[in-house]
Amino acid sequence: MHVQNICVFDAFTVANSLNTARPLGNLVKGIVNSLDIEWSGIRRTVTNFSDSANCFRGNFVENTATIAVTATTPSNTVTGPGCVFNKLDGFRFVSGPASGNVSDFAQIGHDHNGIFF
Repeated sequence: MHVQNICVFDAFTVANSLNTARPLGNLVKGIVNSLDIEWSGIRRTVTNFSDSANCFRGNFVENTATIAVTATTPSNTVTGPGCVFNKLDGFRFVSGPASGNVSDFAQIGHDHNGIFF
């Protein structure tokens, strides 16, 4: 998966994540400039998992993954689709290369939960 230049939304608390006045949560003052995730290998496949007590079901694959990310807080006002950031400090985070990552566990799948259970 590769994404570029996306706004970062974060609700900070569960209560904020359920606030209908801000369905996307609060804007965190940052942009993910690039995010690369690569899943590989299949350790285990779980199909038709269901937990009715917690209203959760799905199909999942356990594997490994590597991740590389670059994120910034803009040093000037930035506007874009769904984004408006005021002037910030220009902090920049760059992870190590994905090839140097160690993956103990990764999972990808398709789930149904809550009212979609």
